[in-house]
Amino acid sequence: MTRPIALAVLFAAQVSFAATPQSLTYDEFIAAVIDGNLGYAAQRYNVDIARAQLAAAKLLPNPALQLYGNRDLTYHDAHGIGTDGERVLLRQVESRSGGLTQTLELGGKRTWRIRVADQTLQATAANLDDFLRNLKADASEAFVLALATKATVEQQRVAAGYLADLSRAQEIRYRAGGISEVDLTQTRLEEFEFRDELVKAEDAAARAQLALATFLGPQNDRLVGAEGRLEQPPASYDLTNLISRALEQRPDLLALRHAEEAASNSVDLARSKIVPDVDLGVTYGYNGPVAVDHPVDPTPSFHQLGVTVTMTLPLYDRGQHDVAIARSQVEQAKAQFAAAQTKVEIEVRTADSQYRSALQRAAAFRSDVLASATAVLDAKRYSYQRGGSTLLELLSAQRAANDVQQAYQDALAEVATALIELQRATGDGELKF
Repeated sequence: MTRPIALAVLFAAQVSFAATPQSLTYDEFIAAVIDGNLGYAAQRYNVDIARAQLAAAKLLPNPALQLYGNRDLTYHDAHGIGTDGERVLLRQVESRSGGLTQTLELGGKRTWRIRVADQTLQATAANLDDFLRNLKADASEAFVLALATKATVEQQRVAAGYLADLSRAQEIRYRAGGISEVDLTQTRLEEFEFRDELVKAEDAAARAQLALATFLGPQNDRLVGAEGRLEQPPASYDLTNLISRALEQRPDLLALRHAEEAASNSVDLARSKIVPDVDLGVTYGYNGPVAVDHPVDPTPSFHQLGVTVTMTLPLYDRGQHDVAIARSQVEQAKAQFAAAQTKVEIEVRTADSQYRSALQRAAAFRSDVLASATAVLDAKRYSYQRGGSTLLELLSAQRAANDVQQAYQDALAEVATALIELQRATGDGELKF
C-alpha cells in the first residue's frame, strides 16, 4: 500500500473513530472521575480502616474466662477398707472451678490511645483529600489536552480543506493553460502535507480521548470526548493571600499537621504505659467429697471463692525507650511539616510565575500576531487570484497562518494547564471550560 493511500485509509479511520466518543463537559467529566476512578475508590478504604481502628481503640480489654477441673486417675474407681473395716471407695478429692480475669488499664492508656487513633483518622481523611486534589488536577490537564487536540484537528481540517479546494482549482487552471505543471505539483504536495498533518492531529486527539478514559471506572464502556472552550478568563488573586490559604488548607499539610499531633499524643501514650496494668481475677470452685470413712483423707465437699491480683513489676523495662522513640517521632513530624510548608510556598510561587508567563504569551497572540497572520493570508489569497503573488508566497502565508493558529492554541492550553497547576499548588479553585 502506497503512502498516500495508507494516509487516506488512516484518515477515514480516524474520522470514524473520532465520531464515536461521548462528549462530556468539564463538570460532567470530573464528576465521573470522582464517582468511578478505581484509585480513588481504593484510597477511600484507608479512611474506613482508620475509622475502624478508632472504634477499636475505644474498646476495653476483653475479660479472660478460666475453667478448671481435675480427676483422680489412680483411685477414681478403686475400693479399699475404710476406717470402719467396711469396703469403701478410695477416690480422692475432685474439684471444678471457673473464673473471670479483667485487665484494668491504668495511667490513662485508653484516653491517649483514642486520641492517637482519632488524629490518625484525621490524617488519613486529609490524605484522601490530597489524593483527590492531585487526581482532579491530573484529570483536568488531560481534559485540557483533549480540548487542545480537538481544536488542532478542527484547525488542520480547515487548512486541509482550503488546500484541497485550491488543488482542484489549480487542476482546472492547469488544463486551461493558466499555470505550469510545477505549480500544480507544488499545490498537490502542499495539500498532501496538510492532509498528513491532519491525520497526525486526529491521531493525537484519539490518544487524548483514550487518556480521558483512563481516569474513569470500569463501568465506562466507550471513549469520551471533551466538550468546552479552551480559553480561560484571567484569574485575579493576591499572591500573599494565595500562599496563606495554601499553608492553611492544603490537604497534604493538614495530614502532616494531624500526624504531628498523633505523634505528640503517642508520647503521652508511651508515658502512660510506664504505669503497669492490673489483672483482677475472681474464681469460684467446688471440691467434691470423699467417703466419710476414707482410710486416708476423709475430706468433706466444700465451695471456694478466690480473688487474684496480677501486676507486672517494671524493674527492667520501664517504657523509657518507648518514650524516647515517641519523642524522636514528634521531632521528625515537626521537621517534615516545616519542610512541607517551605515546599508548598515554593510550589505556589512557581505556579504563579508560570501562569503569569503563559498569560503574557497568550495576550501577545491576541493583541497583534493572530490578526496580522490572518490579514497577510487574506491579502496573499486575494493577490494570488489576481496574479499579484506567486504560489510559493501564497503557500508560505498559509503555512505561517496555520503555524500561528497552532501556536495560539498551544498558548491557550499552556494558560489552562498553568492555572490548573496553580490550583493544585494552592488546593483551591475550580475551572470552567
